[in-house]
Amino acid sequence: MKIDYDAFGDLLVHDTTYRTNKYDMICGPFVGMNHHNKNVMFGVGFIVNEKWEFFEWLFKTFLRSMGGRHPITIMTDQSKSMKKAIGIVFPNSSHRLCTWHIGENAKTNIKGLRAMEGFNNAFNYVLKYTDTIAEFEHYWSSMVKKYECSGNKWLQNLYTIRDFWCPAYSKDYFSGGVLSSQRSETTNNSVSRRLHKTHGLCDFYKCFLEVVDEWRSNENVDDHQSEIGNRYLAAEGVGLLDDAMEIYNIDIYLQFEANFLKSMPYIVNIVGFLPPLYEYHVKHPKNDLIMHTVKFDQSRISIDCTCKYFSEVGILCSHSIRILHLNNVISIPKRYILKRWTKGAMCHKVGDNVTQVSGVVPSCVWRLQHTRNFISLINSSQHDLAARKVMESAFIECKQRVEILIGAIEENIADQEGERMVERECMLEPNTQGAEGVFEGEGIDVPTTQGGDSVVEGDGVDEQTIKNPKKKRKKGGRNVRLKGTQEKVCNKLKARKPQAWKKKTTRGVTKMKGKAQTSLQEYLDVPDGSNVAHPTNSAGDLEMFAPDDYFGVNLTPFNN
Repeated sequence: MKIDYDAFGDLLVHDTTYRTNKYDMICGPFVGMNHHNKNVMFGVGFIVNEKWEFFEWLFKTFLRSMGGRHPITIMTDQSKSMKKAIGIVFPNSSHRLCTWHIGENAKTNIKGLRAMEGFNNAFNYVLKYTDTIAEFEHYWSSMVKKYECSGNKWLQNLYTIRDFWCPAYSKDYFSGGVLSSQRSETTNNSVSRRLHKTHGLCDFYKCFLEVVDEWRSNENVDDHQSEIGNRYLAAEGVGLLDDAMEIYNIDIYLQFEANFLKSMPYIVNIVGFLPPLYEYHVKHPKNDLIMHTVKFDQSRISIDCTCKYFSEVGILCSHSIRILHLNNVISIPKRYILKRWTKGAMCHKVGDNVTQVSGVVPSCVWRLQHTRNFISLINSSQHDLAARKVMESAFIECKQRVEILIGAIEENIADQEGERMVERECMLEPNTQGAEGVFEGEGIDVPTTQGGDSVVEGDGVDEQTIKNPKKKRKKGGRNVRLKGTQEKVCNKLKARKPQAWKKKTTRGVTKMKGKAQTSLQEYLDVPDGSNVAHPTNSAGDLEMFAPDDYFGVNLTPFNN
């Protein structure tokens, strides 16, 4: 788990909403996000109650076990004691509050406002989807004015802690785009379906290892799928997409590809230039009311966008991809490739197809060499009792140290291989009771029918005819099970379900953002033909640009 934390410890999600044992102790798992955008386990702790002293002890113990490395972002629920403990133990980390819990609390604290038309869209927009501080402040003040809720105490308290939940205030800290602590709650669900509250800590530990092994197995499958190739490709011959396909895992590549497709309808206006420095305004013609400012250095191939998507998620945003594509950049600059999203994020895993470049011995060759060495050592020690004890104790110690790195090792693998070897040897052993040179099973008469099919005798059945299959496999075809029409349709629907859900969610968010912007547009006084842009300075206000005869907007040259 420490190796996982060393690779993916920039994001830490912690939640304590589940009591999972007969001692009624609070279970607090520490969960992160791996290079496939899925859960990875860092550890778990138990506390008696939710006082800040217990949280301080829990966080200090976890930090000590992970070598003292602080995460960049910590995601938790709204707990004052946890907030105090995080400020003491992780003073340099960005503490984020779960937006899902805030939304659930809103259902009980502002029922009357939520019943008003358009309020939910405006509230969700300021809660999750504002890109800059200026945009958040504008839409929050517009929402308060339109719905006359300046006197609501719950909204006032929520506004005072906006630094902890508003994405616009934490764009400079990596969070992977995570807005809630549901990753930790998923861990609780994975454990709870295996346990009951009457179980003890030993039972919990066993189930906890099963969850970790299951997650690691899924990670290995995703690693293998990424290594053998990415079958997804939206457009052929696009340099940025080809480069991303070679660098990123499948899930991360799909995000990059979605940003590329999202950028295709963008409108781009140049507003400042001092070659090789350029400044652009980028927006979607229908979905964006406020434009983003993108600065591009052609000499260094560096780019900066006011949405700060890269610093938050670690992938280039759609605005930056649009400008790079327009400037004929065919590969992703190395400074914008985050190792945690690449295929080589877990560098301790050795693949046979990358060893020639890295200089590491291939896994198959390493296995063969050490198998021979260990067999030679075992053969030399088998006739000496003292040597046997040394070998046995060394094996136990070695196994324990390896399990710390890669997880539990299945003990029945070697037994199964040994049994298969014995079976293969027994198949070739002659029958000592029969005639010389006759093998077991040879010379036995098998009754047959007139059609040549064999007849087998079974318990309670006198005769059973073994018929030929109705459909035979063609010569050279794959030996796979034939599937019926209904099964093919079900598998097709299962494959489409995740993609359809993602598309539906994306369309819903876009529609919701459009409604929120339209409902509050009256509080943004923009003259006809002018444009509004996000400020290049994080502490600035929204900027207004009037028409110009040459560029379409006023020229704002760079400051020397």
